[in-house]
Amino acid sequence: MKLTIKIIFWCSLALTIALGTAFYFISKMQEKLIMGQIENEARAIFKQIVITRQWIADHGGIFVEKKDPMKPNPYLDESEIIDIQGRKYIRSSPAMVTKEISKYAKGMELYWFHITSLQLVNPENKPDDTEYKALVAFENKSTLEFILTEQIDGKPYLRYMSPLYVEKSCLRCHNKNKYKIGDIRGAISIMIPIQKTLQAIDYNRKFMFISAILTLIVLMSALFIIIEKVVLSPMKRLKNSISDFSEGKYSKEYMLKTEDEFEDLYKTFSDMASKIGGYQKELEEKVKEAVNKVEETNTKLIELNKRLNESNTNKSDFIARASHEIRTPLTTIKGSMDYVTSRISNMKAQDFNEETIKKISEFLTLVKKNCERLIKMVNNMLDIE
Repeated sequence: MKLTIKIIFWCSLALTIALGTAFYFISKMQEKLIMGQIENEARAIFKQIVITRQWIADHGGIFVEKKDPMKPNPYLDESEIIDIQGRKYIRSSPAMVTKEISKYAKGMELYWFHITSLQLVNPENKPDDTEYKALVAFENKSTLEFILTEQIDGKPYLRYMSPLYVEKSCLRCHNKNKYKIGDIRGAISIMIPIQKTLQAIDYNRKFMFISAILTLIVLMSALFIIIEKVVLSPMKRLKNSISDFSEGKYSKEYMLKTEDEFEDLYKTFSDMASKIGGYQKELEEKVKEAVNKVEETNTKLIELNKRLNESNTNKSDFIARASHEIRTPLTTIKGSMDYVTSRISNMKAQDFNEETIKKISEFLTLVKKNCERLIKMVNNMLDIE
């Protein structure tokens, strides 16, 4: 596997993990932030409703002109009045006003809310399963607010519920229930549609995913170009220089100018190549000198061998001649000694006359001459050696 592919692979893997982790947490934080903003909007709506209810309760309710199909509230005392012009007005409690505002908001597809309680005055305010669980939790004081996301009529909603506490102004209408100030009267359940919000979150998630992919592609492309220019190109130059050096084509004129570690490495290689080149030339000269000396030595050896062969030939001739020359006096000496020995052993005392002694003397003289000759030949041979 090439270095570029290895670097791109591992960098891509590292960046994918890093960008994926970063974008995942950013996406989750954005989603949490957006949902938190919606929750804060629900809290603001709840507080606005509570303030509106409080104002109405503090003023004993409000009267609005009666129009079809409006009907007076049967649960309120003095629920209807007539002015001096004969116009009829219906008294609206905080709950009624809240209910009417909810209808307006729902009709505008903004949000809607529902007032409910465990102790009902109006059956229309009966809690659903989720509201009942929240009311029980409020009564047990295990939580101060209840938030969840749920599907209503196939659409996603964020439901926010918080308790309503009994205040002094509430006792005008609810004194029959034996409430005390500070007791939990009920709760307001606020439903905010979040389908568009979830679509925006999903779009944002897809946008971040595509952005991560494009970022990865751009970074990898930039990394590839940088590696090719900053790393691989100088490396190829260095590789070619090494190949040229191995083939004996290296030239110090082509220096690598990158002003980084590659330039330092190239300078080091160049210095090493110069030293090796010097060592190689010196070694070639020494080898050449040694070869010349070997050739001279071989020439001398050949000459000496030639002389040795000649000497061996001369030696063989000399030995053959010397052997012949030595053999001749020895034969003479041996013959003379045999003759003298034979004569002396067969002679008697009376046979020793002057003539016999003369002959023996001649043979002994012959032996002496041949011995002297033999000694001279041996001395000559020793002198030759």
